[in-house]
Amino acid sequence: MRFDIGYFWQVLPKIIAKLDVTLKLTLIGTVFALCIGVIIAIIAYYRVKILYPITRAYVFLVRGTPIVAQLYFFYFGLALYSKIIMDMEPFTAVATVMSLNIGAFMSESIRGALLSVDGGQKEAALSLGMTNLQLVRRIIVPQAFRVALPPLFNDMINLIKMSSLAFMLGVADIMGAAKIEGASTFRYFEIYAAVMVVYLLIISIFSLLHKYLEKKCANAY
Repeated sequence: MRFDIGYFWQVLPKIIAKLDVTLKLTLIGTVFALCIGVIIAIIAYYRVKILYPITRAYVFLVRGTPIVAQLYFFYFGLALYSKIIMDMEPFTAVATVMSLNIGAFMSESIRGALLSVDGGQKEAALSLGMTNLQLVRRIIVPQAFRVALPPLFNDMINLIKMSSLAFMLGVADIMGAAKIEGASTFRYFEIYAAVMVVYLLIISIFSLLHKYLEKKCANAY
């Protein structure tokens, strides 16, 4: 079977029609993953007693196991012991697992950025009479943000690609639309070529946004 360009253009709008589901998953996952990442990074940075070893174990577990295993463990495994998870919508379950997974990666990016700020600058700021809040707001955050920006955008791009697993729980996202279309036409070459084009366009837009923000930060400092 040769590549049918006509069918490719025919199926492309059907794939794009589910783009909102993928973007919604990405947005929700990014917001919650960033919150998780910041909290864990702060705990690691200040080595908060009791919480520090717990978060280290969490990061080790999440970074050391496949996202597919985590998704199935959460939705099918933990559901046996939790009615909340058992009654949870597939979309919510996917967004939760994505947030927990990428949150662990973001925490390492943020922690590394916080540690990159020179200790001498902190001591100098405190010697000038700055409070801890002023130190964080004026010295640590501006410098750490610039360092953390590239890896955080990489984590976000991974989140976009990770959203393609949502169809495994029956969520009608881009991959879900492709699966439904493929089941009726069996033109998988054209269908998944369209899927790849859509994902490439999304990631290209995020990459351009990343370059723009990186340039603005460089000009600001």
